[in-house]
Amino acid sequence: MTSADNTPEFDRFGPWIDEVRTVDDLPRLYREAGIDPAAYRRVLKVPRDIEGRNTHPTMHLYDYLLAVNEETFTVLARRDEAYYTVHVPLDRIAAIVDSVRLLNGRLTVHTLDGPVVTVTYNASSCGPIRELTSLLRRWYLPESSPAAAEAYRGAGPTLDPADAGLLNDYQRMIAEEPGMRLINIAGRHEVIPLHRPDRLWNNPWPTTLHASITVADHREIQIIHRRDWFTGTGDKLSLARTVLPRARISDIRVTPHHRYEDVHVLAIQAGATRLEFPLADGPLVEATLAGDTVSI
Repeated sequence: MTSADNTPEFDRFGPWIDEVRTVDDLPRLYREAGIDPAAYRRVLKVPRDIEGRNTHPTMHLYDYLLAVNEETFTVLARRDEAYYTVHVPLDRIAAIVDSVRLLNGRLTVHTLDGPVVTVTYNASSCGPIRELTSLLRRWYLPESSPAAAEAYRGAGPTLDPADAGLLNDYQRMIAEEPGMRLINIAGRHEVIPLHRPDRLWNNPWPTTLHASITVADHREIQIIHRRDWFTGTGDKLSLARTVLPRARISDIRVTPHHRYEDVHVLAIQAGATRLEFPLADGPLVEATLAGDTVSI
């Protein structure tokens, strides 16, 4: 294929997420969407998960165009040779979950009304997604009077060596956001099903509940965890962070898990969105077992 057959979009294509600063930088598929990057605080184009040798100049090479302005997070998502558009008002965001497993990245935005927006990306280019998440947080968080979160009552954070990645992410978060306070540390555990048929299946193939770290300040609750809470094998490779703005939360409670012994669920409700975080130990579980009111 000669260079005359190529296009600037094809020539520049790679696995990285690029910021779009001008109309000329927009992927061809989204040119007619009416997105002027000059009118937005950030516009990103997210490439398809495809090897360069399998591309050609006539292909649409970007799966998503992401745009944030003063009021809305807009997602244009490719569907074959066309695309669909989702507009998420910043004041309707209930939670943001960003997770990576090796090169598989996934950004999920939950809304107060229930719908969920998910963007998959190549995690070798996770920097722009982190910056996008920071921008969403900066603009959706309402101003409010400080109210200190109840601090973690145990010793300093320690986890199984296999979960060093979670601790590293916690340390990085505290360095970047020193106002955050440690609320709960829950270690990894092999769990036992409540019901006998499940136990018989579980014996040869044990199930692991993975570790998590919960932190909070007067504006947000953040939980560092693995992408999947329960797996049949270990997980040293994935890393996830869930961010929940306090102003959107309508209920927080800790209740026994419906399937596993000695496991509780931290359930956080924000409008029509309910997120559940399984815990096998830590102060939140201890307070629940003691009959105390759970406070985050």
